[in-house]
Formats: sequence, structure tokens, C-alpha cells
Amino acid sequence: MAISEKYPENVPWDLKGDQNNTKYVEWSLSKADIVYTFTRSRINDKYVYIQENDGVRKAFSEYDARFTFQRLFDDGFSLAAFS
Repeated sequence: MAISEKYPENVPWDLKGDQNNTKYVEWSLSKADIVYTFTRSRINDKYVYIQENDGVRKAFSEYDARFTFQRLFDDGFSLAAFS
């Protein structure tokens, strides 16, 4: 029997109110020396860029980024936002 994961409904890049907000915001999850940075794409809001430490920034579908964010948060990573 497969264990299904609940869909993460509340992630920081969900916009509240003004949907046309062009402010550039990064959200970071950190734990010890590991930092993951999440940035919503300015071109297509269906993608979120994820970067580990100083590695290559990769585009993920918004759906996959939600699960990645939730799993890291559940593993004890702390959230910080930068604008």
C-alpha cells in the first residue's frame, strides 16, 4: 500500500491580495551549512527556481517545488525571506 503525501497548500510564494506584485522575493530554507533558495519565475508563474548553496539554479514546476519545500521544512530547515 502506497503512502500518499498531502498536497502542501501554504507555501510562501503563494501571493495574497495583489496578484500583479512584481517585487522580487527569495525564500531560503537553511539547516547547518545547507541553504536552499526558492524564487518564483518572473516570466512564468508556473515555475519556481530552486538553488542549493552556490550550485546551479534549476527551474521546477510549481507543483514539484511545493513538495520539495514542504519536505525540507518538515526535515527541520528554517525559513527566511529576502527582498
